Amino acid sequence: MAVSSSPRQQRFETLYAEHRLQVLAYCTRRIGPVDGPDACSEVFLTAWRRFDDVPQPPKTLPYLYGIAGRVVSNQHRSSNRRGRLLAKLGAIGVSAPEHVDVIVTGVDREVLSAVNGLKPKDREIVMLYTWEDLSRDTIAEIMGMTRAAIDQRIHRSYQRLARVLAPRVQASTLNSSPVTEEGGT
Repeated sequence: MAVSSSPRQQRFETLYAEHRLQVLAYCTRRIGPVDGPDACSEVFLTAWRRFDDVPQPPKTLPYLYGIAGRVVSNQHRSSNRRGRLLAKLGAIGVSAPEHVDVIVTGVDREVLSAVNGLKPKDREIVMLYTWEDLSRDTIAEIMGMTRAAIDQRIHRSYQRLARVLAPRVQASTLNSSPVTEEGGT
């Protein structure tokens, strides 16, 4: 016997199907593949609990990113507490469990390092703009800032990144092998 779902449940299932992958990517890029899926689940659990507050499209995804930002912040605080605890345990001779991180190499590591060097708010804005592919207006809404402030922060962040990465990019270009054109040898 099939159980019919309520209109509210159907709306939530649609919301989940439309936005799950984007929210999962957001969380995973910020806290890694181990904790990202749990954070994503927590975002949708919060959305279900506060479903009457979830705005209609096109404001739905920015609203979910706002929840995700708070969930990720909580995860970071928990991770920091866990790190302090592990350090204390290590000081008394208790070994820490293995931890799996995302493996990033070469230029990707340099770019990630440069982005992590930005101020936290600027880093979040750049990540929302470049990795989540959100419009500047949407980012302004999420961050509670004006569009002009977002434009200025993106511009300044890109300038900082260019200053940090330019010497590295030039060095890697000088050390890389020549590229052959299609059909060449």
